[in-house]
Amino acid sequence: MKIKNIAVLGAGSWGATLAVLLNEKKYHVSLWEFCGKQASLLEKSRKLSFLPGLKIPKSILITNDISEAVKDALIIIFAVPSQTVRNTAKMLSAVPFPENTIIVNVSKGIEIKTSLLLSDVIKQELPGKPGKRIVALSGPSHAEEVSRKMSTAIVAASRNLSLARTIQEVFKTPYFRTYTSDDITGVQIGGSLKNIIAIAAGIGDGMGLGDNAKAALITRGSFEIMQLGKLYGAKDTTFAGLSGMGDLIVTCTSSNSRNRNFGEKIGTGKTIEQSLAEIGMTVEGISTTRAARKIAKKHKIQMPITEELYQVLFQKKNPLKAEKELMARTLKSEY
Repeated sequence: MKIKNIAVLGAGSWGATLAVLLNEKKYHVSLWEFCGKQASLLEKSRKLSFLPGLKIPKSILITNDISEAVKDALIIIFAVPSQTVRNTAKMLSAVPFPENTIIVNVSKGIEIKTSLLLSDVIKQELPGKPGKRIVALSGPSHAEEVSRKMSTAIVAASRNLSLARTIQEVFKTPYFRTYTSDDITGVQIGGSLKNIIAIAAGIGDGMGLGDNAKAALITRGSFEIMQLGKLYGAKDTTFAGLSGMGDLIVTCTSSNSRNRNFGEKIGTGKTIEQSLAEIGMTVEGISTTRAARKIAKKHKIQMPITEELYQVLFQKKNPLKAEKELMARTLKSEY
């Protein structure tokens, strides 16, 4: 399949960065922005206020018209906030695009209402052949660094490995290396739940808890991710890889991580509203905490970090009290 046209749905930092990367590889790229006013401003400025170093070339079509964006596109990339994936897929289902198009999901999260992974949300809204041609692209990949062409490695996952290999080749550059996997479930769970642990790690940073506490959060957090992964049928080995431990480490430790930064603000005593206003972008870990906690309660899975973070974010629990109660839990074997 010769790919010429690619559509990116979502003109946030990651969507725009991937659009520029693909444009530099001489693909014809369109970038769809849901908000008409924002699309118009972006078309004129060719810059994002929260990613000032990225310049969007004139050769990239920026549009608010989804039918214009996806016309003749053999790859359509979902780069919208996780809780808007369903509505975006519904919009896509109402317009014509090639039947053999590959759908690539780079959004990270779990739909709160249904507890579905985003690939399954897309599949529900795009029945037939398009719903069977889905790839998840995930891993430790902050837009701030990829936009500066800093070395990055991620994973393209699909139940159809030939699709994953196609995406691997499409995204390959000297600074952007892509591996393949057939565990689309594990790749998405790792990419989603690491944001929960990153908020918790950020709260610890804001409270000055230190490196020992952060290492414990990352390690025990990875165990919680694996526990939920088992429920969905994911492979344990996936969580030791780039989309698991790799993404978890970078999101919990990087100054570029909006989830960690959000948590740090909470840890210093700021409200959720104040913290979100200062971040100015979607913090996926908030909705994912709600979704994961709902799943854990329903299936009686022990996820103490997730539970305590839920209490802090949604029940106004004092973070210091949450930390003390995590440390005071009944002693047990590590595994």
